[in-house]
Amino acid sequence: MKTTANDQFSGIAKSAKIGQGVKMHTDVIIMDGAVIGDNTTIEPGVIIYENVQIGKNSFVGAQCILGERLKDARTNPNYINPTLVIGDDSCIRSGTIIYSNCSMGNGFQTGHRAVIRENSRFGDNCSFGTLSQSDGDITVGNNCRFHNNVFISTYTTVKDNVHFYPMSCTVDSLHPPCQIGRLGPTLESGVIVGAKVLILPRVKVGKGAVIAGASVVTHDVPEGMVVAGAPARTVKAKSEVRCHLEDRPAYD
Repeated sequence: MKTTANDQFSGIAKSAKIGQGVKMHTDVIIMDGAVIGDNTTIEPGVIIYENVQIGKNSFVGAQCILGERLKDARTNPNYINPTLVIGDDSCIRSGTIIYSNCSMGNGFQTGHRAVIRENSRFGDNCSFGTLSQSDGDITVGNNCRFHNNVFISTYTTVKDNVHFYPMSCTVDSLHPPCQIGRLGPTLESGVIVGAKVLILPRVKVGKGAVIAGASVVTHDVPEGMVVAGAPARTVKAKSEVRCHLEDRPAYD
């Protein structure tokens, strides 16, 4: 790893803007229009495509691809790669692929080998876990966590403070493989999605609801309620759930 100017690296475009105190491996490739914030570390084998902006004090792990070009790049001779913006103090772990035309707020994190497709928008302090995938065209609020092996379909909306646990999934087609009328679910703020949950298209999950593990959510979930089963049915109010280890409400 070296802290250096563009002319010491053959793989860095002359028009790329590299901030102060940036540390990167000599085989990193950074293309035209990229902007790398101060005090960022970039590990071996990273490819940063055109018009990627990475905020200061960030980390990019080995073999990441940032700003992956869209399919038009193969056929359009006048293609211009849309911008990818990653906020300050972010940590993009090894093997992650993030497409162009995305934005991530400050404090964004990925696990290893995550994939985030185009038109994905994340707020501040979000994490997207190992082997998880966004299929693009999603909107995510602040302080959201997606654990490992989570799949988020296109046209899914996730508000603030939502947690997805391992192997949970949203879908957007009412009767696949039909593409007509695709629309993912909407999860209001504070929702907790247990492991191996499937949430079907167009479902609305109310604020603060809890979806128990392995549930299949086929209909709207009321605010502040716990649902479970396949299909998921209302069990009780979240406020009624007690901790198994201490005598207190489980969801204070």
